[in-house]
Amino acid sequence: MIWVDPRLLLREDVLDDPGPFYDSLRSEAPVWRIPGQDTFLVSDPSLIREAVRRPDDFSSNLVSILHDDDTGCPVAYAMAPFGDPIHVLSTADPPLHSRHRKLLQSHLSPATVSALEPAVTRIVTEHLDVMLESGHADFVAAFGDLVPARTICEVVGLPSAAAPQIVTTMSGVGALLDGVTHADGMGTAVHAAMDLIVYVQRELDAALGRSAEERSGLLAVFAESIESGTVQADEARDMLLMLVSAGSETTASLLATAAETLARDPELQEQLRSDPARIPGAIEDILRTNGPFQFHYRATPHDMMLGGTTIPANSRVLLMWAAANRPSSDGSDDVPDTSEDGGPAPHFAFGKGHRCPGCPPRGSHRPRTAPHPDRLDHVGHGTAADPPTRRPSVFIRRHASLPIIITPA
Repeated sequence: MIWVDPRLLLREDVLDDPGPFYDSLRSEAPVWRIPGQDTFLVSDPSLIREAVRRPDDFSSNLVSILHDDDTGCPVAYAMAPFGDPIHVLSTADPPLHSRHRKLLQSHLSPATVSALEPAVTRIVTEHLDVMLESGHADFVAAFGDLVPARTICEVVGLPSAAAPQIVTTMSGVGALLDGVTHADGMGTAVHAAMDLIVYVQRELDAALGRSAEERSGLLAVFAESIESGTVQADEARDMLLMLVSAGSETTASLLATAAETLARDPELQEQLRSDPARIPGAIEDILRTNGPFQFHYRATPHDMMLGGTTIPANSRVLLMWAAANRPSSDGSDDVPDTSEDGGPAPHFAFGKGHRCPGCPPRGSHRPRTAPHPDRLDHVGHGTAADPPTRRPSVFIRRHASLPIIITPA
């Protein structure tokens, strides 16, 4: 890799397949400063662990992000200053982050989420039935986008009919964090984010106007918390906004990646059909090797050192989870294959330090026999071949389309 090239991160081959770039980062530039700016990529697992243990030095506040300056060079885009109330949950620092997690923890526990299983099963079955009937589909449009959106509607207490609009809006909002968005596109993405804010605020106001018995989901939790003074109304709205956006985007990414993995590996399909107990482990493997998040931002409120590198105040630090999940060239400091108890090994797929609140729901499913994607649809529904496509992004690995043929198990 040519580490003096400030356009390296947004290079087309890196966007298409970041694996070789990540391997080079790990071995040659574990703390790489993008030339000409205060943006640092940290890929070494031990240094990432150190950074997340130093929240006073590496703030989770989303102070600035990257976008394309129209020449292929990533440059800073200001978001919100340190300590701004807009920073909630994953972008909040202790002790505020701890307060937010405490509010949600009992409402996103495996035991609580298990009550949603009938609704989620119904949603999944409805979309699977449609694909099975036709025999082929774009998995992203027919299943991968809508199932997470409808599920998050159930969790939050939003009407299921809102799911298609949430998918459309989130497509616009996602451009904010993709890193490849040009200046004009960033303005459009901000407008999409404002539309989502208005929608969530309207639903929260409606919940506050209803009796406790008429409320449902996390809207009920937040409405009660606002009324009791536990959280401020704007704080609750911003947490709901993050849950709707992150809860739909990351799950959509994982679903499509898992579907493509199965479609390309008939042997794995048969293994999981014959032994559904292996499904959780297979999911963890996919998260480790091809998880949704490529990194999360940290911001530096003052000058500091990491791995012998001086990082100035007000820098952006990208903790490269996907790079840290990859095996190192010499086998040192790698993520193990299994945990100490023999279960799925820990990994960086959802970050470290601020553990994703959605981890318990994600891991609380019970394996069950279900139809699986059989193979990729290379016939293009009677036209030219349609290969899978991805949305260009340095932040999240996300399919734009995934044509498949699907048959009953």
